[in-house]
Amino acid sequence: MRKFGVSLSALLVTGVLLLGAFGTGVAFADDDASPDDQGQLLDVTKQVGSIESKMNQLITHGQAVRAGKLSATADCGAAPSMQVFLPWGDSANYTLAPGGDLSSTDGWSLNKLAIVASGGDPFSGAQQSLQLTKGAEAATPAMCVNLDNPTIRFFTRDQGGNGKANLKVDVLYEDFDGHVKHLTVAKLKAGETWAPSLVVPMYMNMLAQASATGMTAVAFKFKAEGLQKNETLSISSLYVDPYASR
Repeated sequence: MRKFGVSLSALLVTGVLLLGAFGTGVAFADDDASPDDQGQLLDVTKQVGSIESKMNQLITHGQAVRAGKLSATADCGAAPSMQVFLPWGDSANYTLAPGGDLSSTDGWSLNKLAIVASGGDPFSGAQQSLQLTKGAEAATPAMCVNLDNPTIRFFTRDQGGNGKANLKVDVLYEDFDGHVKHLTVAKLKAGETWAPSLVVPMYMNMLAQASATGMTAVAFKFKAEGLQKNETLSISSLYVDPYASR
C-alpha cells in the first residue's frame, strides 16, 4: 500500500469544499463538538491542529499507528461503485459500505431497541432498513478506508415525529495507540419520506497517513435522540465516497 502525504489542514479544506458542493470532527477525546449553524454537521476545526502535530511527530520519527481491534475485524474488500445520489446532484461514484444494505447484520452491533426490518429506501434497491426508536443505538461493521474515502452518505427518514429529533452519527476509530475512540460528526434531521442524508465527513480516514499499510479502520455508530413516543428514525443503504472518482 502507498503512503499518503496530505496534511490534515488540506483534508479539512477538502471536507469544507465537499460540504459546500453538496449542501450539505477530529478529536482524540470523547467530547462532542458544537453543532454548526444548521445544527447538523459538527465543527471540529479546533482539534485538527493538535492531531496534525501528533501525526507529524509520528511520521518524522518513522513510526506508524498501532492497529487495534477495529483493524483486526475490518472488511477491506472493494465493492462496485455507482452514482447512487446523482438524482440529487451528487455525481460521486459511491461504494456500498460493508453490511451497508443491511441484507445481513453480521458485524453490526445493535442494542435491544434497534432492529432491522423489511423495506428499504425506494432508490437503491435495498430490501431492509435499520429502525431506531427512542434509546436505540447501532454500529456498523468495521471497514478499511484511506485518504480517498472522506465521506459517507445514506438514505434516512423520520416517521411519527415533530421535526425535533436528531440522528447522532459517530465515527469509531483507533487512536495512535490502537485504542477505540469515538467522534461525533453530525446530528442529522430527516423528513417523513426517504431522502438522502447530508454528505457526512468522517475525517478519521486521515489516520491512514500514519499507517504502515496506507489504510485505517473505522466504523459508524448511529443513535436516535429526542424522539417522541412511537417515533422512528430509519437508515437505509450506507455508502462510502471514493474521492478518487471525482
